[in-house]
Amino acid sequence: MTHDGTAHHGTTGPVVRVSPPQHCPERHDPRWCDWLTGTERAYALSLARAEEHLSARKAAKEAVAHLLGWPGPPPWQDMEIRRRPNEAPVLRVHGELARWMGEHGLATPRVSLTHARGYAAALAWFPADGER
Repeated sequence: MTHDGTAHHGTTGPVVRVSPPQHCPERHDPRWCDWLTGTERAYALSLARAEEHLSARKAAKEAVAHLLGWPGPPPWQDMEIRRRPNEAPVLRVHGELARWMGEHGLATPRVSLTHARGYAAALAWFPADGER
């Protein structure tokens, strides 16, 4: 939804992306440099089961791009999933994506990530009115 409550060309409901183990590149695959920022890669690589953490972030970006109705491949480097200990992940947008979202009156989506046994999944949704 846009800030004024009208629909845009994306979806209005939550979007889920699931990444099965066979779609998960090895932790040192150079494609991660295209999909994730240096900060995201450093965070994920510092954890056990790094591939799951990497895949969850990529899945979140795919879900966000679909939710927003972004025209084309996800703008990978214009999105960053940040996480601090004991806090939920937070999406930060900048660059062309931030400008485009502003032009379309779109709020920054919320994200939730999960992973287990090689699988990774992410959920993206628009915040409710008044939600911080």
